[in-house]
Amino acid sequence: MKLAARIALGIALLAAVVWYVEPRSLARSLAAIDARWFAAAVAASVISNVFSAARWAAIARGLGLIAPLGAAVAMYFRGMTMNVLLPGATVSGDLLRGYQLGRLPGNALVAGGVSVLLDRLSGLWVLCGCSFVALLGALAAGVVPAGKESALYIAGLAVALVAPWLPLPSARAEKARREALASTGALTRSLWLSVLVQVFSAMALWFCARAAGVEIGYAAMLAAAAPIFIMGAVPLGWGGFGAREAAAVVVLGALGVAPEQATATGLLYGVSAVLQGIAAAPLFLVRAAGEDDRPRSSGASPSRRS
Repeated sequence: MKLAARIALGIALLAAVVWYVEPRSLARSLAAIDARWFAAAVAASVISNVFSAARWAAIARGLGLIAPLGAAVAMYFRGMTMNVLLPGATVSGDLLRGYQLGRLPGNALVAGGVSVLLDRLSGLWVLCGCSFVALLGALAAGVVPAGKESALYIAGLAVALVAPWLPLPSARAEKARREALASTGALTRSLWLSVLVQVFSAMALWFCARAAGVEIGYAAMLAAAAPIFIMGAVPLGWGGFGAREAAAVVVLGALGVAPEQATATGLLYGVSAVLQGIAAAPLFLVRAAGEDDRPRSSGASPSRRS
């Protein structure tokens, strides 16, 4: 029932966005899409996802898990295929990634899941950091108008950046927070990969905007990326559609982007992910170097490497 409610909410949110921007206006924007810019967006998104897989592999190795880069890339893109097949944004793909990694010889299922969680937390924190720095730079350069909205956005990003060091009221959540902070070594060593992930993800979103006829600079798009990407990862509907477009309308609208163009930008970014998930489907039929299908016990201890 909860799953059906989330799917219905996602569909309703997307329908509300389309109604708000007016279907005819959105149709005209989509009909005028520049295929060359969209192709560039897909290429940038693929590069970003390869760096995402590399970051996850680096974090997993920092936790003492066996995580060959080639296997991690294959697992990551299989996860994207799962995101296309099942509702819930990135949740389905993340579960599959943790399961696949946990099945490798010497690994444990629980540890594989922890690596995926830390990977997502690292990406979220660096995303907020990149948007924060880009926003300050854009404000200083006069690219983004200063005002109450910008101040509130800066405050929100600042809270997100210090959140990992703030104690939580729930004992279970506080324990998870402390365990995550205890793994800062693995996260710090992969920090440069996280930055590259966000640089290319924002570039893909920027190219999608250019394909939709939006004329804003890359710095402004990087500054606006955090809420758009975060809402796209909320487990509503299917593939982040609905929540991502709603965020794009609000955030890009503050930069003067027309609602139909903002919606088209979000839709194109989602379609890019869908295309990659479809293209990666054959990876379910092959195994990358370092992968093994032998079942592992969830209680097994991961091997430690110096």
